[in-house]
Amino acid sequence: MRFVLLLSLLLCSFITLGKTEQISQQALLINQMSAIPHKIIDVRSPEEFAAGHVKGAINIPFNQIDQHQDLLNTLKENTLVVYCRSGRRAGIFERALSKDGFTLLHLTGDMNSWQAENLPTVK
Repeated sequence: MRFVLLLSLLLCSFITLGKTEQISQQALLINQMSAIPHKIIDVRSPEEFAAGHVKGAINIPFNQIDQHQDLLNTLKENTLVVYCRSGRRAGIFERALSKDGFTLLHLTGDMNSWQAENLPTVK
């Protein structure tokens, strides 16, 4: 039993090694009021973005990184906060950009949690 528990803990730690650091909704809201706010990237589809997104977010769908490379290059010196609906697409986007030297944070809980907390969105 101890071996199985130890093996599970080791496996979980290896899985989390490659993940992007998270930022909470509250920390992001505070950051957006600061002198140097992070850039927020919504990687959902344009339709999802139009239905409601975090104020100030830029829509760069996760599967259109190449088409937005010029914009991304202008953002490289900033910390980017990435989110999607539930986390899967944001993870794909983060893996693609992390190897290019971008500084990334993942919005805890993504849009599902943002909306569940009744935090403001814009259309």
